[in-house]
Amino acid sequence: MKTDDLVVVLPTTHLTLQAEKTLKGAGISHRTILKPRRISSDCGLAIRIQWKDMEGASRVLKEAGHLPATFYRSEDSLWEQVLRVGEGGGHGDAGTR
Repeated sequence: MKTDDLVVVLPTTHLTLQAEKTLKGAGISHRTILKPRRISSDCGLAIRIQWKDMEGASRVLKEAGHLPATFYRSEDSLWEQVLRVGEGGGHGDAGTR
């Protein structure tokens, strides 16, 4: 994965698939992927987007009620949480390698 890509994780497969349709409808470039195991033990799917689309993606996911949505980036095999939209929002280090 390129370093300018982000991974968006939602709590369930159903919500991830709904979010995929929402992003498609909003014209945001994305790809459904298998969630990297090092991020969380939630649903097995995630959505990959480009860094430049984070603001738009977070907005449309929030408007559609696809929450919580957590955005991660990978650098040197360390996954860092860069944004959490919804319940308990905020940002910080995911602390996973």
